[in-house]
Amino acid sequence: MQTTANETGAKKKGLIVVVDDDPEVLSFTSMLLSEFGYETIPCGKAEDALDCLKECRADMVLSDISMPSVSGIELLERVHELDPDLPVILMTGYTDFDKAVDAVKMRAFDFILKPFKPEHLIRSVEKALVYARLLRTEKDYRHLLEEFSREIEALVAERTMSLLSLTIADKIRNPATVIGLICKKILEGREEHGTLRQHLDTIISEAEKLDAIVQQFQSFLKNRRSLFLYEDINTVVQGAVSVTAGEAAEKGLECRLTLSECPLKINVEKNLLQVALIHVIRNAISATPCGGTVTIATSGEPDAAVVTISDTGCGIAGENLDRIFDPFFSTKEYSFGMGLPLVRQIVSEHLGEIAVESTPGIGTTFRIRLPLRWTDKVLEAAASASA
Repeated sequence: MQTTANETGAKKKGLIVVVDDDPEVLSFTSMLLSEFGYETIPCGKAEDALDCLKECRADMVLSDISMPSVSGIELLERVHELDPDLPVILMTGYTDFDKAVDAVKMRAFDFILKPFKPEHLIRSVEKALVYARLLRTEKDYRHLLEEFSREIEALVAERTMSLLSLTIADKIRNPATVIGLICKKILEGREEHGTLRQHLDTIISEAEKLDAIVQQFQSFLKNRRSLFLYEDINTVVQGAVSVTAGEAAEKGLECRLTLSECPLKINVEKNLLQVALIHVIRNAISATPCGGTVTIATSGEPDAAVVTISDTGCGIAGENLDRIFDPFFSTKEYSFGMGLPLVRQIVSEHLGEIAVESTPGIGTTFRIRLPLRWTDKVLEAAASASA
């Protein structure tokens, strides 16, 4: 099917570096691509194209093969030295056909024979840009997952150390204290024979060693580096949306993201909060039928950052609304009901609040409110809530 310029609309669909030493061909090709919605950078020689690629992030290169100084094939090699994944399409006449075949073997994406038909050129360009987007998406996801995995490992290590420290404190401090006090009372009450006194001294010494171990662990726990950092909540939300956007698209949903214009910096354990946001977003995607909308937005209040996640899904029945944060409660057949309780726990660890509003048949909105600063008032409120 032939594509027309009117069908593409005015939105630019990609940045293409066009290279040709023939001014007329360069002008015509650039004009044609512009009419089909592409932004172009015309270059009369390969050297100019390489300079452009170092300064901007182009989506592909469209170049003639036969050019003075630096040929299209040499340009292909240099482009791939800068960016191995950047697609390059070469244009050639029939006399250079063998060179075009060699270029494809050198990872040129495609080649176009001159004189070309506009629809052939546009079709090849569209395929190249789709290929480039898929590669970049894959790399972005891979980088995101690698970073996510590293932070998960660090988080698990910190949680494990916290649990280990508390366990040691609980199991060792009390018996160590009791042993020490009893032995001291015995020694204060009367003089003992040498052997018995030696044993009692050993018990006291070991009790003091146990107490020292507990103090060392508590000191280590107190002084270790926390994963809580002062970061922009918008960055955390963007990360969560990027993880779930593909799931929304596969289901045929529109995923809208609206971020506050100003940064909203809070004390945040980025990875942990992303886990909570991803779970709520996935719940919204699951509850929303094809053609619906999931909206994620951030906004600022005088003393808090607010994240709102809304959907146009089936909603939550009134009798279940007050129970969704209860452990082991779930309306899903194969769910343990621990997702939303975990979300609330994570929000609580950030000294925040989470609320939900829902109307059956219309949709659900989760509102997460996180303090911009951990003031004494906020800390006192959190302590009272945990008590």
